[in-house]
Amino acid sequence: MINVNEILHRLIAEFQSIEQVTAIAMAGSKFSNYQDDLSDININIYYTKLIPSETRHQILMKFSESIELDCPGEVQTDHCLLRDFPIELDLCYLDIEEIEKQLITVINEACVTRYNSTRIAYFVHYSNIVFDRHQQLSTLKQKYTSQYPDLLRQKIVQIQYPLLKSNSKSYYISFERALERRDRIHISSLLNDYLKSYLDLLFAINRQFYPIEKRVIQIMEESCPLIPNLMKEHIELLFIHAGRCDKQLLSVLDIMINQVTHLLNEQYLL
Repeated sequence: MINVNEILHRLIAEFQSIEQVTAIAMAGSKFSNYQDDLSDININIYYTKLIPSETRHQILMKFSESIELDCPGEVQTDHCLLRDFPIELDLCYLDIEEIEKQLITVINEACVTRYNSTRIAYFVHYSNIVFDRHQQLSTLKQKYTSQYPDLLRQKIVQIQYPLLKSNSKSYYISFERALERRDRIHISSLLNDYLKSYLDLLFAINRQFYPIEKRVIQIMEESCPLIPNLMKEHIELLFIHAGRCDKQLLSVLDIMINQVTHLLNEQYLL
């Protein structure tokens, strides 16, 4: 009886036969320690020239009757449900030259923003390569993601740390104003942005790329030795106080920011 792995092997072989496909990698929680029953399978297909939608559709029709081409998202993605298996499949198509340009920007030039950190490096570094026609993807991993540069670490601290409290446009001041107004929608948006900056700092302190996986806190607890005491509990308290528009949220923020400040001082990053 054919199993899922055999189906995936056949699907990958179909894409391998396309001349402009230079590498294929499996990624996402199914191929890490963070999968659950809701996890789908991600296949990243690196190309040197765009693959026509008709070609992609013809291949996917061999394995699925439920296909969505060019789904909305940051990269070109097809989605399908495997025939005879209750498993969803996402195929992401990536220009390998563009990926290298992004890695150069982030790793070599330390060019990051408050919203765009090191996810591209995580994406490449933790991909499970199953096909590499000219070893191009393997070379990118080795060249750009085998180390975490000091300049990148310092740049993330320089951008993210002032946003926590010291900046005039900081999350802390914004929370104060939103709590006064009892603006629940703004508080929710602020909490999402604050946690991205806070966690980005902690991953940088630990020389870890920011995950693309959904279970960010679990990944941090398992991969980062330098994290604040009761970090997870403090984050949970933020959500509780935010839901109540309770000003105790500011007290929790103070504790969390003080802890990050202590870690940064210990690492001579301030």
